[in-house]
Amino acid sequence: MDNTAEDIFASKVTPPAYSDIEWKARVELALCYRMVDYYGWTTQVYNHISYQIPGTEHLLINAFGLLYSEIKPSNLVKIDFEGNKIDDSPYPINKAGSVIHTALHKGRPDVHCVMHTHNSDIQAISALECGFIPLYQEAFMFYERIGYHDFEGIVLDQSEQQRLVESLGPTNHTLMLNNHGVVTTGPDVAWTFMRMYQIIQGCQVQLKAMASGGKIIKVSEDAMRKTREQFEGGDAQAGAQVRLPEWPAYYRLMSRLDPNWDQ
Repeated sequence: MDNTAEDIFASKVTPPAYSDIEWKARVELALCYRMVDYYGWTTQVYNHISYQIPGTEHLLINAFGLLYSEIKPSNLVKIDFEGNKIDDSPYPINKAGSVIHTALHKGRPDVHCVMHTHNSDIQAISALECGFIPLYQEAFMFYERIGYHDFEGIVLDQSEQQRLVESLGPTNHTLMLNNHGVVTTGPDVAWTFMRMYQIIQGCQVQLKAMASGGKIIKVSEDAMRKTREQFEGGDAQAGAQVRLPEWPAYYRLMSRLDPNWDQ
């Protein structure tokens, strides 16, 4: 089966109210919310994932009050970079989500998707002084790619936005919010979701390894850097991002679980 980006949308019909580009963006983001629900990373109706509609300065984000299992392309809310609603959605948006997400979209133009969770394994690592320790192959994609941000309270203050951007830095794709949770970012929804999957897995492995009391095997910095570059595409590919094969597979999975999810 062809695992290119197009096979997700091959049989999709764009509703009259949307452009093809916006509808595809809505489907991708809705799929991300559904997969977060599938893996059990939700925190009731809280947390948020945003995606910039390609070619625009508009963001899509969840309608506050809906469970992730209720998210569909059509009920996502469209906002601008200041967090103002620009569609006629009857739903509000989470202010904390707006503050975090608009900050990172504005501060890092290369970031098109921002994902935030309060997974319990992530929160455990966020409360440890050592921070995240990459211990195995997939975790090495985070070597020198994680920023850290000190807890300042629920993120409702606009003045924290610049500090969030500074904490992420110019080259990191993941931001550990100390005593809070984590944010992953990426050029699209698929990469952002994959990074969230792997950082959660990495935190689970780290906690188990630390709890074992055994001596941890240290991997050389050169090996970690090489592995990270292999995940990112490497110098030979000039850092090109390729479509991840698991993303179309997730679309097929969700369509089997709920044939009407992408309405």
